[in-house]
Amino acid sequence: MNKVVKRIINVIIDIIIILIIIVSVAIVILSVSLKSSGVPNLLGYAPLSVKSDSMEDTIMENDVIISKVSESFSQKYEVGDIVTFPVEIQGVSTYNTHRIVEVIADNGTTYYRTKGDNAPEADDKLQTSRTIVAKWTGTRIPGLGAFFSFIRTQLGFFLCVLLPMIIFFVYEAIRVILNVIAYNKAKATEEAAETVAKADLTEEQKQRAIAEYLAQQKKQAETPEQDSGSEVQTPAPDDATDPEPDAADAESDEQ
Repeated sequence: MNKVVKRIINVIIDIIIILIIIVSVAIVILSVSLKSSGVPNLLGYAPLSVKSDSMEDTIMENDVIISKVSESFSQKYEVGDIVTFPVEIQGVSTYNTHRIVEVIADNGTTYYRTKGDNAPEADDKLQTSRTIVAKWTGTRIPGLGAFFSFIRTQLGFFLCVLLPMIIFFVYEAIRVILNVIAYNKAKATEEAAETVAKADLTEEQKQRAIAEYLAQQKKQAETPEQDSGSEVQTPAPDDATDPEPDAADAESDEQ
């Protein structure tokens, strides 16, 4: 029963570790893509954190929305699409996600007028296929934006990425060491059992010989500077303490 419970616990721990690794790898990929292209990109999709209420009640502040990253500068959009584009707010470059409310064609170039659902007026600047970086897929995760903001800090990156990876490697190293110790112990027991099995001993003497051999192996492991060569000392049978006289001695006694 204890072995079954231990196995279940190990499976649960392995699943948790795998999930942590997957999340950590995803976060690293998103962080790298964010620094290189300005927008997080995971297999063509961008999880974006919403930091304002301009799209309420469609998208709420601190939501995370999943948007499809634009594949080319010639991509076309329609009225009603919710798109993400770069803006500058108080001197800081960031991204804004608003709805397209009008499509304007001018001299072969298509412009898009955008507006927040909760904003009184449309945005001043028109967008094009070159400035739009992603289109919302309709999927949003409420409240996850706060976590995304935290994970971008040094403390958040350490707690959510580096620390789980360190714990994983330490756990795996300990498990490997324990497995090696268990394997060596099992191998030593098997060798001792094979040796005493060849000797003409009682079952009690065989068990005693195995125990003495394992104790000797443990002592040598604690003092590696000594000679590691050792053999199983098989105790002599109990009835062999007084050997019978041979035939020659018996005849001499009779004379």
